[in-house]
Amino acid sequence: MRIYCPPENISKNTITILDKGQIRHLSQVMRLKVGGELRIFDGQSREYECVISAIARDRVTLAIQGVRKIGEDKSLSISLACAIPKRAKIDFIIEKSVELGVDRIIPLRTERTIVKIEPDGAQRKLKRWQAIAREAAKQCGRIILPVVDPVTPFKEALSKIREYDLSLIPNLGADAQNINEIMGNFKGRSVIIFIGPEGDFSESEIALSKAAGARGASLGDLTLKVDTAAIAVVSFLRFLRLSS
Repeated sequence: MRIYCPPENISKNTITILDKGQIRHLSQVMRLKVGGELRIFDGQSREYECVISAIARDRVTLAIQGVRKIGEDKSLSISLACAIPKRAKIDFIIEKSVELGVDRIIPLRTERTIVKIEPDGAQRKLKRWQAIAREAAKQCGRIILPVVDPVTPFKEALSKIREYDLSLIPNLGADAQNINEIMGNFKGRSVIIFIGPEGDFSESEIALSKAAGARGASLGDLTLKVDTAAIAVVSFLRFLRLSS
């Protein structure tokens, strides 16, 4: 079994699991006992082979048997800045984009974003999204834990463009270039993708993005929902990374 543990709970010879949900899952659901074996990843490229040495109500203590440092494929680093859709679709987007190799997820607040997250609920939402990312990383075997940012206004997110070799903003505009043509000539190592809300980005947002250096991209002649567009683009870039 493989689970996540933050680096601050890992010492030279011992790992301490303090998360209540993980403790309950290990002791009550999996019914693991002292002597049981676990694999732990710290989200920073290290994976530990461990044996349970003690189980208490508030912690599970593990003895480290071995450690290995594993690098992830960084031929193309992908960040996804996605407008928050209605209902729980953002949960799905976070889970699947992590499974597809996205390194950073930025939930966006745009002019046409319908979902309103009040300040007192923002931190609770962020913790939930980060937990979803951790579980997805655990499930698919990732070593580096992806970053999930707090809800970010669109204009603020545009300021991050200079951190990347390429910035794409898929939209329905007539001058958007086919994404396959854009990526066919791309030789860089980092991409940020901006996915708009239902109804697309506003004209002013598209103009601002282009002024900041983003390239308008077309995903074809079909109008896609937010979650479909996000996963379609990430899957396409994932395929390019694997085939390069």
